[in-house]
Amino acid sequence: MRKVNPFKPTAGAEPPVLAGRDAVLEDFEIGLEEGVGAPGRLMRITGPRGSGKTVLLTELGDIARRRGWRVVDVTAADRLPELIGRRLEKSDGVDYSAELDLMVVKARAQKDEPRRSEDIYEAMNRVTGKLTEEHKGLLVTVDEIQDASVEDVREIAVAIQHLIRERRDIAFVFAGLTAGVMNLLGEDGPTFLRRAYPEELSTIPADEVEATLRATFEKSGVRIDEDALTSAADSTAGYAYLIQLVGYNVWRAAQVRASGEFDAISAEDVEKGVVVARREFERTVLEAAIAHLPKMAMEYLVAMTADRLASSTGEIASRLGVPASSLSTTRKLLVSRQIIEPTARGYVGFSIPFMREYLTKNREALLARYGVEG
Repeated sequence: MRKVNPFKPTAGAEPPVLAGRDAVLEDFEIGLEEGVGAPGRLMRITGPRGSGKTVLLTELGDIARRRGWRVVDVTAADRLPELIGRRLEKSDGVDYSAELDLMVVKARAQKDEPRRSEDIYEAMNRVTGKLTEEHKGLLVTVDEIQDASVEDVREIAVAIQHLIRERRDIAFVFAGLTAGVMNLLGEDGPTFLRRAYPEELSTIPADEVEATLRATFEKSGVRIDEDALTSAADSTAGYAYLIQLVGYNVWRAAQVRASGEFDAISAEDVEKGVVVARREFERTVLEAAIAHLPKMAMEYLVAMTADRLASSTGEIASRLGVPASSLSTTRKLLVSRQIIEPTARGYVGFSIPFMREYLTKNREALLARYGVEG
């Protein structure tokens, strides 16, 4: 029977083996065990796109469900408190269709009496009250929270803070791009959520990447020799999305080579798979990251490619022939989009692996979009 590819490079899809995030999972489990007010029950997860934030939220939800907790997962949108409230209503175990039939007569009798909607505190209080009595709890996760309004996030934070004070079993985990989350929790943001336990998803160490790739192959009954494994791991640069993308395409290369059935990964499979994975990474991550940038931002990035490591902001300005002070807005934009990041005072580096190589290779075509010769 044809083996199913175990790697899941689709955004948000949960891989069979989660790489390099054991500490986060342990912090959360300890939080559930230690009870109301434990640090792991209030957590913020940050990192660049493709670092595995959504996958991690899914895994945290699975941990909570195994303990009998109710889980509500949302992605930030307008009127976020109302969105969470609707999800709570759908997940609270009440058969609303049956209840509606029983209430028809009453509804007709009271049709002129408006029904007051619950606010987010009342909705969560109703659900957590029942769950706490049963020694269970409620986990709410919010993905892409940088897209929410400060007012909506403050409303949710106030509700959760009150529930914790009332000894309700509730956990709240939110995730988003680092710069966006920090802006949201800045001076005007909710003080309570600034104290959330921070989990920054940095690159995954090479040995953990190797262990993840090996375990995923072996769970499917496929061998891979050490040299091929090291080569595959190195090609991912410790980036969570690339681990799945490389693994998926190496597996596909082996399938094509063996016309379907195979029990080992060769060095040639890795070489071919990595080429395809890098091409897909450029299309889905690198090109998407720089899409719709203003001209000066693109020129800023291209100027950075002259440096092998971090770039001096003063030197970038010199290469572009403009005062350094005139580039502050451009730098802030690129940092907020998590394309670059400060590495030291006056220095910046690329946030996404292989961005330098991509910009160098495509310099002329990228600048030509703005009518500039490369």
